[in-house]
Amino acid sequence: MSNIFEKRFNTILEADTPVIPTDVDKAPGSDREAMAQTLKTTTPEDFDVEVPNGGGELEREKEHQKTELTSWIGEIDKFITYLNGTDGSSVQAKLHAARCDSVFENIARSEKKKIARIAAELSSLSEGFKGYLISMASS
Repeated sequence: MSNIFEKRFNTILEADTPVIPTDVDKAPGSDREAMAQTLKTTTPEDFDVEVPNGGGELEREKEHQKTELTSWIGEIDKFITYLNGTDGSSVQAKLHAARCDSVFENIARSEKKKIARIAAELSSLSEGFKGYLISMASS
C-alpha cells in the first residue's frame, strides 16, 4: 500500500535521468585554454602579471623580523625568570625568604598573587610569540 507522496516521489525519480555530457573529449587541456574559450573581450595574456624582483628584500625583512621576535621572546622569558623563577635570585623567591615583620614580608603578603599573575600573562605572551615564530619558519 503506497501513499500519494511515495507515488509522486517515484514518478519524479523515474523522470529525472542523469545527463552525461557528450563533449567530454573536447575539454580543454589547460586552464589557459579554458580561459580563452570563456573570455569574450579579453585574452588570457591580459591577466598575466609580472612578479616584482623585490623578493629578496621581502625575505631580508622576514629574517629581520624573525631575529627581532626571537630577541623579544628571550627578553620576556628572562623577565619571567626574574619575577617568578625557581632559583633564589627571583623576586618571588626573595620575597618568600624574607624575615617576618620586614618590608619584603609585607610585599610578599600583599603582592605575591599579582606577581604570579603578571608572570603567567607574560608567559602566555611569550608562547604566543613562539607560535608566530614557528609559523614564520614553516612558511
